[in-house]
Amino acid sequence: MYIIQSVSIKIAMIDLTNPKAFDWAKQIVRAHVIEEARAGGWMHDFGEYLPFDSVLFDGSDPLEYHTRYVEDWARVAHEVV
Repeated sequence: MYIIQSVSIKIAMIDLTNPKAFDWAKQIVRAHVIEEARAGGWMHDFGEYLPFDSVLFDGSDPLEYHTRYVEDWARVAHEVV
């Protein structure tokens, strides 16, 4: 996981190439966004912040995976819903 300081907030980037981290992210969204907050929708962004120097679980090149990260991040939400 990478912690990135944006202009006004800190963002945690989860290594979604790690299946355990991917499943953990789904559990967090399910438990806290859907069940606890009872959200019917939410802003699901910040996928574009994956650092280009990332060391990813599956060995992916971070420059190549950077664009796919947003797809995997969207898949987290899709699979939860």
